[in-house]
Amino acid sequence: MSRHGQPRLEFGSHGSPDDGVCVVELASIIGGEDFSDRPQCVCEVIGAYLRSWNDRLAHSERQRLRPYAERVVGSRSDGTTTELRRDVCFVAAGATFHGGRLRRTLTRARLRMRIAWLVGLRPAIRLNEGAGEYAARLTFARDGADRGFALLDVLLMIGSTDGDRRPPDRDELLVRAELIARDRGPSVRAGAVASPG
Repeated sequence: MSRHGQPRLEFGSHGSPDDGVCVVELASIIGGEDFSDRPQCVCEVIGAYLRSWNDRLAHSERQRLRPYAERVVGSRSDGTTTELRRDVCFVAAGATFHGGRLRRTLTRARLRMRIAWLVGLRPAIRLNEGAGEYAARLTFARDGADRGFALLDVLLMIGSTDGDRRPPDRDELLVRAELIARDRGPSVRAGAVASPG
């Protein structure tokens, strides 16, 4: 615990809040669930993105995640919303989903293979989690913290209702993700997105 009585945001997963918390574990506390880094109140895609992002950030940058712990509570949603969040992660990581259903299916199959190679077999099978972790790794390696937070904000726009404002539609969200992916430096080697430590 910090000296102010709030759990510290730390690297990794933890046995109890006394050892520190990752941002998703903090969300489980806020959401009133058992202490976990996979609470039911948090979208699988967003949870995977945040777990990976939390572990890659420097300590001071990690503290910027604290407000997101509350914002992600209640983000778990229907399949359509989850699929759009997954696709936004893929677009932000550089994938394109142009064309018909068959072409999009082939794109997802290629992404599964890439995730299996870079992240692991389990995330490749559980594509919602794989998309979040893959996007966090690539965003961290290529884009830095500010774009990573921008992508997180886009993910939280999906499925949200903000008073009288119309939520962004699918195409608008994919364009925002594509803008995050643009203007990157030279492509990085696979080793740059490997696990931190």
